[in-house]
This record gives sequence, structure tokens and C-alpha cells, in this order.
Amino acid sequence: MPRHITVVYTIHDEEAAREELDRLGASFQAYDPINPPPFGISAMSNANEIRRLELIEEAAEEYEPDEALETIQKWLGTVKVPD
Repeated sequence: MPRHITVVYTIHDEEAAREELDRLGASFQAYDPINPPPFGISAMSNANEIRRLELIEEAAEEYEPDEALETIQKWLGTVKVPD
């Protein structure tokens, strides 16, 4: 059974990170879900997914269920994670 890990890169200098970002992108593009390699990049995001998860958890704890669901759906639909 596959195991997944999440890694969050914090980039302060796009130029300095370009080579690594290109390598990651190529690995993601090469991933074949029908015939997966022993390990590889099967998903990527340009948003801060850890922050998005924190916001979802906060909404679930702080709001009534209907309001929490509406808020979470709004955040999941946005490209940029709210600060």
C-alpha cells in the first residue's frame, strides 16, 4: 500500500529556486499513475497547503457546522490561500 508525505518549500528567491522547481516539475510530469514508479511526485500545489489545512481546522472548531462548511468550501475553491 502506498505511503504519502508532504513537503512544503518556502521560497524567498525564485531565481535561486528555479533549478529545483524545474526538477520537481519534471518529476511530477513524468509520474505515471497507471504504472507508478517506486517513488515519485504524484501531486503538487503552488499554494501553502499546510496553511490551508490550518484554516480548515480552525473553521471546523470555531463555526457552527453550516457556516464552517461554507467557509471551508470557499477556501478550497480559492487558488491563493488566505493569510
